[in-house]
Amino acid sequence: MQYPSPTSPRRLGTGALAALVAVVVAQAQAQDIPVVSIQAETGAAAFAAANYQKAIQLAVEQANSQGGINGHKINLITRDNASDKGQAINLANQAIDRDRAVLVLGPSSTTDSMATAPIFNDKKVPNLSFVTSDAILKAGTWSMKFQQSPAVITPLVAKYVLEKTPARKAALVFDRTNEALIDSKNIFRDAFKAGGGTVVSEEAIINTDANFQPLATKLKALDVDAVYISAFTEQSANLVVQLRQAGLSDKVRMIGALSLASPKFVSTVGKAGEGTIAVTDHIIGVDRPLNKAFEAAWKTRYGTEPDSWSAIGYSLAAVGLAALKEAGPNPTREKVHDAFGRLRDVPILGGSGLWNQTDRKPYFGAMVLILKDGKFIVAP
Repeated sequence: MQYPSPTSPRRLGTGALAALVAVVVAQAQAQDIPVVSIQAETGAAAFAAANYQKAIQLAVEQANSQGGINGHKINLITRDNASDKGQAINLANQAIDRDRAVLVLGPSSTTDSMATAPIFNDKKVPNLSFVTSDAILKAGTWSMKFQQSPAVITPLVAKYVLEKTPARKAALVFDRTNEALIDSKNIFRDAFKAGGGTVVSEEAIINTDANFQPLATKLKALDVDAVYISAFTEQSANLVVQLRQAGLSDKVRMIGALSLASPKFVSTVGKAGEGTIAVTDHIIGVDRPLNKAFEAAWKTRYGTEPDSWSAIGYSLAAVGLAALKEAGPNPTREKVHDAFGRLRDVPILGGSGLWNQTDRKPYFGAMVLILKDGKFIVAP
């Protein structure tokens, strides 16, 4: 009689075999690099964050198809915090304690990232977020920025308005619940005034406001020739539409922060937004090999045209992957943290095409845009 070998399925039995398979799978997965991406795929910030998540997935898929990072595949775990600060905090703790992430990407908004920053720094876990405000850096060196500060790019739009348009008297409307949007408003105000402009009013709103008729009446009475808006995309578009409906002249120039440079703003604002000036660090259609390859890959993967938010998400992923590579084989949280500080000249889709940093503050350039015939173009 022949007997089964000690390691055969018959000898082990069903339960033991399942346990053995689980051990083998766990050993294989242990070779992967755990990375968690927390994005607001739903809720108020989804206009940008849904494509952030898709772009990060695309970048990781491409890296894994080419052998991963230093021979190890990336195990990307995606989470949706639904634009909710409390959920972002819970998911941050899960990423650290349950998922054992060596790098966490996100959250998407400054408000959510400021809430999670103390957690990542307390537990010494590298966190690369989309935050624009430099305030995040105060939490500690484990909070890492991809985006440039408003101080780098916002003065460009103030300079353009003063040099290329007759606008000299502005009202500012801003979301008082978002640190980055407050920063953008303040920096535009200071640059505009320094260049000879006058700010006659600063109007605070919150991200749930929808009725702007009283505000529109007030701004019309102020006889301004420019309105600077620092709010989320759809809310900004809604505000512009209501300002025009209230009789604010087409000659009053609408000016905006990064959030306006979006197809969602264009589609929502319609003809009311014609002539809007915005600033952006990423735009689709740049004639560079990396940009063209990304746009083709996005269309193949998702069957749609990418937008500026897609490009930003992909660029953040590129910086995160560069940090993992710089950390060397078998990256730990400490190695990734230290590697990030050494990063320079990382190829990205935006600005000059190269991401750099000084004293943990990123810079890579930006462009001023103008909405013409239903499309944002580089301003002349």
